[in-house]
Amino acid sequence: MKFGLLFIIMILSAAVINSLILIIKREEGIRNSLMLDTSLFFYNLPLLAYFLWFEAGFIVEAPHLLRVLSPVIYLCAPFFYFFIRNSLFNTTGFRKLDWIHFLPALFHLLELIPFFMQSYEVKLSIAETLVSDPTLLNVLPSGLIPISFHYSFRIFLQTVYFVYAVYLVYTIRPDLLRGFKRNLKQSWLVIVLFFMGWVVVFQLIFSVLDVLKKLELMDLSNVNMTMRLLSLVGILLLNVFINFKPMFLVRNAYPEFGKPRRKIKNFGKKAHLPTELEDAGPISTIEADKPLLEEYNESLKGKIIHLLEQGLVINEKGMTLMLFSIKLGIPPKLVSQEINKEFGKGFNELLNQYRIKFAIEKIEHGYLDDFTVEALGELSGFNSRTTFFNAFKKEIGCSPKEFWKRYQHSLGQQ
Repeated sequence: MKFGLLFIIMILSAAVINSLILIIKREEGIRNSLMLDTSLFFYNLPLLAYFLWFEAGFIVEAPHLLRVLSPVIYLCAPFFYFFIRNSLFNTTGFRKLDWIHFLPALFHLLELIPFFMQSYEVKLSIAETLVSDPTLLNVLPSGLIPISFHYSFRIFLQTVYFVYAVYLVYTIRPDLLRGFKRNLKQSWLVIVLFFMGWVVVFQLIFSVLDVLKKLELMDLSNVNMTMRLLSLVGILLLNVFINFKPMFLVRNAYPEFGKPRRKIKNFGKKAHLPTELEDAGPISTIEADKPLLEEYNESLKGKIIHLLEQGLVINEKGMTLMLFSIKLGIPPKLVSQEINKEFGKGFNELLNQYRIKFAIEKIEHGYLDDFTVEALGELSGFNSRTTFFNAFKKEIGCSPKEFWKRYQHSLGQQ
């Protein structure tokens, strides 16, 4: 076995094992990591099987394994889409109609049954042919439908899934794309999207060149091999980011909950409250001169407003005063006092006010033309449709649908 092939097999083996570990025991930080890790596992496993079985020739020892992983190729893109969708809408798990995304894999599995029932001798002959020329893998063996169709159709579906995922990010959370330029540490979703885009683009080019070669319109075998290697590099880079260095960017984005707080003593003229929660005693032991706290509170209001207007907090479900104060890097007691003093309301009421403001902006930009009120509520950070409805009516005086109709009516009169 050549060193280069052995190296690739070792890397992909480590990637498969790490993906499986992350699926079983997910690290905290990246929301919906199960969907992302599962997608990556389904990318890694067939790749490992290809290099181990066909490039290294081990399929000859177990020809019955031919095509057993073929249906898996249809599952990579859907799980990545689930990850993007759930991350944008702050939800987890599957939706009622998500079973539709598994139909291509199920159909492919069923139409392969006649091949699975072939004799050992037939499969061994095919395996020996594939080991001698692995490029024939997208030609044989086939089930009821030519396997070449599945390779092309999978690439097509993968491209559609990715384009729609980018569309969702662009229309629902454009702030993530803007934030990518300002703060790389908080842009893990865009980074993952970039690496997946790398894979999708080069696999699409590879597929197009392969079709042109079969039609005898163009033969760019060297370029085709380069596209194939570049797509492999993209998957390996995504593995490095997710598997081997998980949560690096996210963990540094904000101070972590549960760290002990620093006790502040001996305030002088240049003393100031910390901007992040550091080592020391509990929050209640913070000692500060009252005049200094009053002076600091003048800027605290601006920090609260700035964090709320960024949109990263109001869209997060389960946001509490404690979590909000951690993101601010300010003790919860001071944050609560400042909100009551400057805004005349509690934290939850202020948070809902900004969430409704966000929802109104989405309505005015035509969000309800394509999505439901329930989806808008989820996007705005509310746990349920009822909670969103009640908060909206309390703030605006009418339901979201009524506001939408009035807004459309006002546009028609202009």
